[in-house]
Amino acid sequence: MMFDVLIIGGGQAGSMTAINLRKQKFEGSIAIITEEAHHPYQRPPLSKGFLTGDFKQENLFFKSESYYEKNKIRVFLKSHAVSIETKKQKVILGSGEEIKYKKLVIATGSKLNKITPEEDEKIIYLNSMSKAINLKKRLEEHKSIGIIGAGYIGLEVAATAKKMDLKTTVFEAEKRIMQRSASDEIANFIKNYHEKMGVEFKLGSRVQKISTENKTRIILDDGQVSNPDFVVIGVGVHAACDIAQEAGIDCNNGILVDETCLTSEENIYAAGDCASYYFSRYDSRQRLESVQNAIDQATTVSASIMGAPITYKSIPWFWSDQYDLKIQIAGLSQDSDLLVTRGNKGDCKFSVCHFKNSRLMAVECVNDQKTFMLGKKLIETESKITPEAIENIQTNLRDWK
Repeated sequence: MMFDVLIIGGGQAGSMTAINLRKQKFEGSIAIITEEAHHPYQRPPLSKGFLTGDFKQENLFFKSESYYEKNKIRVFLKSHAVSIETKKQKVILGSGEEIKYKKLVIATGSKLNKITPEEDEKIIYLNSMSKAINLKKRLEEHKSIGIIGAGYIGLEVAATAKKMDLKTTVFEAEKRIMQRSASDEIANFIKNYHEKMGVEFKLGSRVQKISTENKTRIILDDGQVSNPDFVVIGVGVHAACDIAQEAGIDCNNGILVDETCLTSEENIYAAGDCASYYFSRYDSRQRLESVQNAIDQATTVSASIMGAPITYKSIPWFWSDQYDLKIQIAGLSQDSDLLVTRGNKGDCKFSVCHFKNSRLMAVECVNDQKTFMLGKKLIETESKITPEAIENIQTNLRDWK
């Protein structure tokens, strides 16, 4: 069996690559290999609106099953790609089936970091539709939840659980929430907001063991024990790049790609959570876990396959919905040397703006869509806006573009 374009991974990056190619009138054969039992679907709503019922299951899917048939995109469901033979240009499935390709796209996403050797109905790692369905059922049927990990997933689930009136406790090994993903200012604001809603935080708390025999027990390393009805674990992810590494493709915290998302191997591209891309603007390689990154890199890959390569230079951006807070982040702030706040935290509408060498590098916005949109544009155009100007809410940011 041979395909002109073979895609490993049915997430956002993989499915959008296939969809883009058909939109661009690519006439060759296309196939997607996915371990899922479902056709490609959106994952962000799984920790947000899907749990509350605001987002229906049928609305999760990017396209209907008939779309793939009509557009001649073969989807291998419940299929696990175990190895790539680059010289023979073929992928071996767990079933032993071999699929040849002319161009290969690796969009394997990320793998969960796990703190328990196994999971059961009372221990949920939220990374698929089936897990989200189980979590939704438990939220509706139970009175208390323990959440391990205070990153975006954990906090979004906490917000949903409180809305559904569950006793909610968040355990975090670090001394503050959102250690890797937000500034102190934003993290402190969000923690305070959750606490006002009734969420309890146990920071600097490492989980030693989780037991679900008879009743659920979370045992901390200081001996404390908590007994929620069930547990959700969200302690981050790492790149799912084993298959690439074993095939001899260059990897380092992700599959290394050039500005067109081409790997070290001719005819093999990578996109999405599994890809490590060099951002010249930030002078660093980054592996980003965001929908925007997956969509933009899928666009880059499809353009390369179509013979009209483009360079991926997008400004990274992310978002999270918690209660009535819309949190939006544009840019990367790791190396910033100055930050200023625009707006008023007391009004729950403000932005933390990050500078490095007097240049705007990132904005973290809470219920401040305007600053997010214009701040993103200012970063993109390398505006010379000053910290004093952006801090002053009388400043019209449009004047600095």
